[in-house]
Amino acid sequence: MNNIGDRIKQRRKELKLSADVVAEKLGVSRSTVFRYEKGDIEKVPTTILEKLAEVLKTTPAYLIGWESENNSVYTKMLHESFDSLNSYRKRKVIDFSKLQLSEQNREKSKIYSINENHAYYVDVLGSVSAGTGEWLTDEQHEEITVNNEPPMHDFALRVNGDSMIPLFSDGQIIYVNKIDDLDMVRNEQIVIAELNGDAYVKKIVFDNNRQSCQLISLNKDYQPINVTKDDDFKVVGLVVL
Repeated sequence: MNNIGDRIKQRRKELKLSADVVAEKLGVSRSTVFRYEKGDIEKVPTTILEKLAEVLKTTPAYLIGWESENNSVYTKMLHESFDSLNSYRKRKVIDFSKLQLSEQNREKSKIYSINENHAYYVDVLGSVSAGTGEWLTDEQHEEITVNNEPPMHDFALRVNGDSMIPLFSDGQIIYVNKIDDLDMVRNEQIVIAELNGDAYVKKIVFDNNRQSCQLISLNKDYQPINVTKDDDFKVVGLVVL
């Protein structure tokens, strides 16, 4: 198996990068890069290894040699590390993994530029009510163009109604990050909530012990919607502001 120096050199050649370019990005001398590649420096510092992986568009695990064709060594190491954690730290690892996956999925695209004038396609999932409630359904997909680059998001929705004026107007496209745990929601955040079969965009306000809440409209012409423990209720997303 190739050593770390061989993998650094091989990857640099694949990307057609000169040693000078790599050295400049790492903030080291050209001769240091060659020493890494020749194995003269046996233990590459972790900070340099991470930068190297970024410059070479790969992972530290690949450069070290943990990633084989079947990833067996890397996978074994991950399992052993995870099994050694207590339940609290395992939960943190899982939550962090979910966050990273969510960010990765957002980056995949649902947003992409269509011309040099910076118009962007956005896939709109459906409509959500800023009034009295409306179904949110996968069957309402539409692809629209917008002039400004949208923020990273899990899905986009069209607002139907005027109850969230002045923040959101009727027909406005809003961007949402998906969640699956009410504990992730902070008091007074703007959320996408499903209540007894209808979907709303509202500000959520919890009571002191978070046992109940209200869905609040920003337009004062609309009354708060009370949510109790007997309701079929969940928050499915946080609006990206």
